[in-house]
Amino acid sequence: MKRRLVCGWCLALVASVGCASTYDSGSVATNATVSSRGSEVGVSYFYDSLSPYGQWIEVQPYGWCWTPYDVSSDWRPYSDGHWEYTEDGWCWAANEPWGWAPYHYGRWTLDDSYGWVWVPDHVWGPAWVAWCSNGDWVGWAPLPPGATWAASTGLAFSDARTIPSTEWCFVPRRHLLDAGLQVEVASVARNVTLLEKSRGMTRFEVRGGRPANLGVDVALIQTSLGRPVPRTRIVDVDSPDRGRGQPAGGGAIGFYRPTVRPMPEAPAPELRKRNDISDEVLQQRRDEQQRRLESDLAVERARLAREQEDESRNHAAGAPGAGELERRHAAELRAFEAHAEQQRRVLEHRMEQQIVRPDRTKNAQRQDKKGSEHGKGGA
Repeated sequence: MKRRLVCGWCLALVASVGCASTYDSGSVATNATVSSRGSEVGVSYFYDSLSPYGQWIEVQPYGWCWTPYDVSSDWRPYSDGHWEYTEDGWCWAANEPWGWAPYHYGRWTLDDSYGWVWVPDHVWGPAWVAWCSNGDWVGWAPLPPGATWAASTGLAFSDARTIPSTEWCFVPRRHLLDAGLQVEVASVARNVTLLEKSRGMTRFEVRGGRPANLGVDVALIQTSLGRPVPRTRIVDVDSPDRGRGQPAGGGAIGFYRPTVRPMPEAPAPELRKRNDISDEVLQQRRDEQQRRLESDLAVERARLAREQEDESRNHAAGAPGAGELERRHAAELRAFEAHAEQQRRVLEHRMEQQIVRPDRTKNAQRQDKKGSEHGKGGA
């Protein structure tokens, strides 16, 4: 097998074939799980499964991509859930009901117009992310579409430092295994300084014909925790709604991982017509989303201020490095303002393109009416 050494942040990345899953608040009984390895689906399965939770859009040069509805201004992929350490390395267990696919197949990119969009792919992995570490902090970010995988050469990716600071999630090492990880993720504006002295820790290898995400050295996490990191088994389950990483009993978590048939040119998904939403309703949605955005940004701004105040308080007045601390805080404030302006531009574009969650009640009423009329016509 041809080997490829990838430079950058010590990225030695190789991988292999596999597939994906979903989550549910309950556990999956071990004796009820079946292997999803033998099942096979097409790319259209992604279209149907994800449409209730987001919208399919055509984004060049990637083609048909998916963007989730109703995420907050500081949301990033791989932030709402938790990490499990498994036989395939670090594996992401998602809280979102759609998490079985976008976190385990394909790549993410932060588009200037649409915000976060997911680019589908056919290979399953425990988590397609890059890793880095900075002192007591550990960070991860979704690998971009340019990080490509091939069975003969593995996963080729040039340099994790090309991933913009706004795409990373950072938490203190001691919190990496927290079930409520999202509340520990640092303000997105702090990433610009947390990345400055970070050391790359992205590592993938082939294990049993599958990609294993070794990422941050588990020994570092164990040192921070003061205890061993438990090793979880991955088992296959038979449906997306039962397999995005929920407990499966016996120290295992369940994932839905069917083989996805690769297609040179995937068919277009069935799209909702833009005029499905009236101008009046769209304006109401725009007003609601703008109020929500400004509220989210105010919360983010206040959180950043608290984090900076805590850091300043812990830094003795007049101690060496006070000027450096002020420089970092100023850089973080500039990063926040740039982030806020980007979020406002994205919201406006999404409203123009009518990327809003459909009114399910009205849709159901329309379907009931159609069914009633059809029944009368056939009487």
